[in-house]
Amino acid sequence: MNKIAIIGGGAAGTGAAWQLYKRLVQKNNAFIANDGRDNTSITLYERNSRVGGRAQGLTFAGCNIEVGGVLFHSSGKLTSEMMQFTGCKKGAPPFAINEKTDCCAFFTSAGFPVNARTSMASMASGIVKHVGIASSLRAASAASKIAKQYEEIYDQLIWRERDPFKTPDELFDALGLLEPTRISCEQYLLNNSINERMAYDIVEPMARSTYNQGREINALASLVGLAGAGLAKGNAELAGAAAPKKKMLFQSLINNNLFSGLSNGSLFVIDGGNWTLYDKVLRLSDVDVRTLTKVDKITIFSTPESKHPYNFRVLSRDGIVTEYDAVILAAPLALADIQIDLDGRPFVLPIHPYLEVQSTLVAGELNPEFFKQAAGTPMPNTIFVASSANSPFNHISSVGISPNYNCRIYKIFSANRSLTEEELTNIFNKVHEIQTHVWRGAYPVLTPGIRHLPFQIIPGLYFANALETMVSLLELETISGTNAANLCANYLGL
Repeated sequence: MNKIAIIGGGAAGTGAAWQLYKRLVQKNNAFIANDGRDNTSITLYERNSRVGGRAQGLTFAGCNIEVGGVLFHSSGKLTSEMMQFTGCKKGAPPFAINEKTDCCAFFTSAGFPVNARTSMASMASGIVKHVGIASSLRAASAASKIAKQYEEIYDQLIWRERDPFKTPDELFDALGLLEPTRISCEQYLLNNSINERMAYDIVEPMARSTYNQGREINALASLVGLAGAGLAKGNAELAGAAAPKKKMLFQSLINNNLFSGLSNGSLFVIDGGNWTLYDKVLRLSDVDVRTLTKVDKITIFSTPESKHPYNFRVLSRDGIVTEYDAVILAAPLALADIQIDLDGRPFVLPIHPYLEVQSTLVAGELNPEFFKQAAGTPMPNTIFVASSANSPFNHISSVGISPNYNCRIYKIFSANRSLTEEELTNIFNKVHEIQTHVWRGAYPVLTPGIRHLPFQIIPGLYFANALETMVSLLELETISGTNAANLCANYLGL
């Protein structure tokens, strides 16, 4: 019997388990749970009380609130596939409250240079008016190009199922996207003649919203974030065309919908909580899920006379040692706190730094004066924050209406720091309730040109989070876990 351990029950671990399940079922020509399991078992270890990783929810001020990975994009084929398998339904994202309410604003040292209504065309119009047509088109064209190349990743997974990618660089090189991972977002924008207003007032605030990091991150992460948020269809033909009249070009930009998103899709959440998708996938895939079971140590022994070159022993905190033929690490090494020994010696792997991010939930009323607005000014639902604003937080958005207090609930992201009572008093006119959730490692530091850990560490030991240090998104984590699972399955002959 082949025994496989997966350590970590987030998007990457679930993606790995899901792909192994599909491989086993396909081998037996039936899409039925338990088929093909006579010779293979999969055990997933999760240190927390439930799976989901950074997709977590809680009840606050009378509402169910997502405190981690909030949004999925409809272009995510693996998420859609898992939803179909489990029967999970889409829920509406907690953005606009009504058509007359301001939806989004960009907060800079000058206040709100872009403050748009619910309409995406309104957002496009606001950006064009602030940064100019040329830089708007160049940024939209860049995001559109990246989106098209990025979406080829699904074809690559299918083509390479029996010859999976060994490293993240190899995968993104196949997509033609390796170069943007090696330069900063700031350098990329400069190379593409995108002006400072677009770079500092629009692109950087979106990066800070997505990753709690600014224009120092690698260009690919920033551009994928822009595309996912909608800045993806400025139309390359418009960007390269000989300049027509400004009015015509402006109208073409609006008609093409600057904020149309990857594949012209939409954003959504999972009805009942995003974490429930991963929970249902694992249960229906017949995986032995062991929650509240932290892995402390993996001991690896060379077995030259055996079928496979290594044997793996997993020691969990409850003192149980279990032997496996293969192990898939599906948790960032900086957060997993796992000791790995190979033939009696410490097996040390590079540990990439992660950001600690605090999610602060507040049921209350924003203070317009903090945002350089006149008292009584209606406030946006979502505020993207530029570094020039010198704000104590990176992003703030309305995530619901509290039935307890009849007011908005806001979620505030701040990296490597908590918000003080004095700061919250300045940000809000009225506060009814506060709750915080600290993410020990919400995002990897997305440094350009770093050496990324490979998918295959040694034969039989795989890393499902290998893509995260390039781009950190839930769907990409599932893709990363899928590739790691294919390596594992091929190694075991599944």
